[in-house]
Amino acid sequence: LLTPPQKQSDMSMASGMRAIEQQSAQYISKNDKNPLTNPAVSSTVEPLTRSAMDREVGFKVSFDSIQKMVFYFIGTLLLCYCAVSPRTLPFAEYNQKFKKNIQRVMLMYLVPGVTFLLVFDSKETSANALVNTFYASATLGYSVALILEVIVTTLIRLGVFLIWEPAIFELTPQVPLIILPWTLREQSYRPKRITLFAADFAATCIASPIIEEYVKLKIVEFTTKLPSNYRWRKLPKHEAHGNKKKKRRRKQFLEEIERQPGDAAVTNLNSYMSHMYAASVGIKLCETTRRILLYTKQGDAHKSFYAFFRGFYPIHELCGCMTALELAKRNILGMNLPLWRMIFPAVFIHGMANLKGKKPIFKWNSSSPWSEIQMSPWYMRDPSMTTSQMLSKGFTKLMWFVVMGRVLGYIIKNYYMIGRKAVKRTTTFAGKNASFSAELRMESLLKKKPSSTTDQQFNDGEPSIEK
Repeated sequence: LLTPPQKQSDMSMASGMRAIEQQSAQYISKNDKNPLTNPAVSSTVEPLTRSAMDREVGFKVSFDSIQKMVFYFIGTLLLCYCAVSPRTLPFAEYNQKFKKNIQRVMLMYLVPGVTFLLVFDSKETSANALVNTFYASATLGYSVALILEVIVTTLIRLGVFLIWEPAIFELTPQVPLIILPWTLREQSYRPKRITLFAADFAATCIASPIIEEYVKLKIVEFTTKLPSNYRWRKLPKHEAHGNKKKKRRRKQFLEEIERQPGDAAVTNLNSYMSHMYAASVGIKLCETTRRILLYTKQGDAHKSFYAFFRGFYPIHELCGCMTALELAKRNILGMNLPLWRMIFPAVFIHGMANLKGKKPIFKWNSSSPWSEIQMSPWYMRDPSMTTSQMLSKGFTKLMWFVVMGRVLGYIIKNYYMIGRKAVKRTTTFAGKNASFSAELRMESLLKKKPSSTTDQQFNDGEPSIEK
């Protein structure tokens, strides 16, 4: 009775709100079956479902992942045992050579393993998913890339021979057409230099990089579902264009991916980098293991040096990370990037590496292993080589390592830049696709340096639009 009227009304309103909250909580506990939003249901979740939720990210390795890695290393041990040269050694010496092959292969794993630990983040990526990607790349990806490169190289050589060496097809009655490009030496046929150069350049520096980088990307898309904010879809045919007589490209539209309750927008690129790195390392380790085990003859010198630096040579990793950046631009930022645009930077660097001496997968054995890694042991200097020749040869190799350093800097810079843009995309430009596209367009225009003629353009004493 002594309470003022205004305070009495406030107290009655507060009691009414508390009653409404209690009724809402009772309704949610009875009807909400989502364990993420309803604590009453989450406490009764089965142990199997709870463990599956905990395995989404982290460094916990499942039995399936352990089994895949065991199969991979058993295959590597069998290859090491079969690669002993010569095979007619006594049993004790054969086992010693077998152990040395294992040591060289393990030496090759050193640098890629340390780099993987630097790239992997257990808070953002699942170790089991990475093992799955690595295993698929080392088995299916490597086999598919090898078969495709052999088929495409055969077609390219046949096409080049048809243009510059039509006389070579006179051997077809005795030699099948499919194996004709691979048996020229056995048939004692010497093509022209321009023919050999054109065929080798098209197969080694153009076709093989495209196949290998395309296989890496498809392995990642096939084995795992990367976290995304957007996806591009094509309009139905009846909505793309009304006139059926005119054939036009179907337009695409940007669609935002619906998230589960409690899921935040994707702003971290670690899962993209980790999975592309795993796919790249899977193909690289298979190729490098093969080349190291083929370099085991009596006359082959500096085997351990070659094994270590062949594993250190980071072309596959750099190219895979460049593709990961382009894939993140499409899925996280929502940029419309076609397939050729996503793999073009990696294909370009990979083609340059093949031009410098790195061998593609279809070239089975390399007769010059030091040209692949662009370095040789310091004590292998040719006594007949002058100082100027040594400096000029070393300068070209040094410039190539500078190029790889620039590529590494580009990857690190864009990794953080794309992460910052992703934060702005999901906060400042949330739901504003046109504004974000204009922001990207403006940044690209500001990066271009104005020409000297543009700087001198004035209209009525004022700078022009370009200025």
